[in-house]
Amino acid sequence: MKNYIAVTYLFVCTCRLASAFMTPITNSCRVARIHSKTYHQLSVASQSRLLPGLTQEHIDTLSHKGYVVIPNFLPRDLVDELRDDILRLRSGGAFREAKIGQDSTNNLNKSIRIAETCFIGRNRPELIRIIGSDSIRDRESGLYDVLDGLCDSLSGICSKESEARLDNSLTELLYVYYPSGGFYRRHRDSIPNSASVLRKYSLLLYLNKEGWTPQTDAGQLRIHLDGGGDAVPDGVKPNFVDVDPLGGTLVLFKSELIPHEVLDTNSERFALVGWYNRAVTAADIGSLGEAGSSGMIRMGMLAVALLMVTFGVTSIIGH
Repeated sequence: MKNYIAVTYLFVCTCRLASAFMTPITNSCRVARIHSKTYHQLSVASQSRLLPGLTQEHIDTLSHKGYVVIPNFLPRDLVDELRDDILRLRSGGAFREAKIGQDSTNNLNKSIRIAETCFIGRNRPELIRIIGSDSIRDRESGLYDVLDGLCDSLSGICSKESEARLDNSLTELLYVYYPSGGFYRRHRDSIPNSASVLRKYSLLLYLNKEGWTPQTDAGQLRIHLDGGGDAVPDGVKPNFVDVDPLGGTLVLFKSELIPHEVLDTNSERFALVGWYNRAVTAADIGSLGEAGSSGMIRMGMLAVALLMVTFGVTSIIGH
């Protein structure tokens, strides 16, 4: 019975991926990315003035410490427009209660996480129906162009450190809304033997209102540096850094390296969350297959992995 349930779940995942991505949207996304890269090449000087990006100091800090915090990465007017985008999408019914876990264990657990999420990305029809095709995300020099630029910079780190290349077609992006009283307990973004192992760099971009204060609003990001996973190792003294979620602040960290959590909020909290994923390898597909105990489960895992290669991982892993 357990095997039947597992295979059924994998079949549903496969169908969800196929129905979500085997459409002209895929080609549109590819064209949009090509256009973005071409635009960068044709007008590097003007883009460098318009789009925020990483400095060499930021890149060095991320490489050496495993994380970097960049205050005022986005200008205030863009922060406010993106927060308005969240509010419009939320009022239009695009947000869902956030779940936890990976793959088949993905479930709702309000003792670990209280938040709402909305998956975003270029040319998503469910978002266009609510806001239209000219959102602040889609516009030239808007959110997606900024995030593509970040991916290019991070790809340079991978090349320099001889690591697996990033595949921007697998990038995952979502808006996250925390109500007053929301939180997300300590966790990791990249878990071995799950689809999330592809996550190389995590990003958090805060979109809170001006005037946020630690005492009144709370909801800081806590970055754990004790060397543990989902808990502090036995006999190790807690070691962490708290980051104030000020509007415009960008946080980047290595997904497999940094456990983190969102402390309890006293007011609404707005953010963009994302993961830059590396390319899928034959070893990844093999490890996913080994997670199943039967031939049918292995075949299902391989089918899902194949769709991951083609269409991305967003629909089958928890956030």
